[in-house]
Amino acid sequence: MARENDEGLKNHKHEQCERITRYLTPEHHKNLVAQIWALRRTLEAMPVQLYVQSVLMNELTAIVVELTAMYFSQRRPRELGNFRWTIDAKDPRRITTQEKWWRDTLGPLQESRSSRKPLWRVNDHQFNYSFFDKAYEFEKMKWYPGRPRELVKGYDIRKIISDHISFKDSRSDILLQSVDILTNFLRRLLMGRISDPAVAHILGRLQICRRRDNVYQSIELLALTGGDQTGYGNLTKSLKQMSLAGRSMIRNRRERP
Repeated sequence: MARENDEGLKNHKHEQCERITRYLTPEHHKNLVAQIWALRRTLEAMPVQLYVQSVLMNELTAIVVELTAMYFSQRRPRELGNFRWTIDAKDPRRITTQEKWWRDTLGPLQESRSSRKPLWRVNDHQFNYSFFDKAYEFEKMKWYPGRPRELVKGYDIRKIISDHISFKDSRSDILLQSVDILTNFLRRLLMGRISDPAVAHILGRLQICRRRDNVYQSIELLALTGGDQTGYGNLTKSLKQMSLAGRSMIRNRRERP
C-alpha cells in the first residue's frame, strides 16, 4: 500500500462504480435497476481503504480456490467437496456495510473475473478433481452485453463461496488469532522491519510455491495503480527466501497421498 497513490486509488474506485451500472438498459426490470444502483451508491460512499480491502479480498478468494483445488486434488481430493470461509469480523455485533457489500457482490464479481482469468486446472491423472466437480460443476445461461445468451459450463460460485461465509470475532476464534499473528509477521517482513532470514523461512514453510515464467514464487503481489516501481531489493530478497522454503504445488512421489 505504501507504493500506491491516493488519486490512483480513487480513480480505480470510480471506474468500478461506473462499471457496475454501465450495462443497465430500459429492458432491465426496475427492481433490478434499483438494486444495482443501491450497490453503486454504497460503493461510492465507501472509504478508499475499505474499497481496496474489498478488491484484495475478491482476488484472494479466487486465488485460494484455485490453489486449494490444485494442491488437494493431488493429496486429499475429498476435501474439495466442502469449502467453509471464516472472515475476521470488523464489528462482532453486526455485519458492517462494507462486509455486506462485499458478500453480496462477491458472486457477480467472481463470475466477471473468471471470464478474464478462468480457473486453472491440470489435465493429468495425478490431479483428481472429481469431488470438486461433483459438488460445484453446473451449467447456466450466461448473459452478455450486445450478443445473445449462451449455455456455459462452470463452477457454482454461490455454492463454493457465498453460501458458506461466516463473520466471527477473532477474540473467540483461536484460528483467526493465529492467522492474525502470522499476517502481522508477514507484513513486517515485506516492509523490511524484520530482516531475520529465519522468519522468512518459517513463514515460507506455510506457503504453497508455484512456478511462473521459470521463477518459483509463493506470494502474489497486486497493484491497483502501478504505484512506485523502484526500491524492490529487500522485498525481492524476502520473497525469494520464502519461496525457497515453500511447499511445492506438485506432489512429491515420496509424499503420502
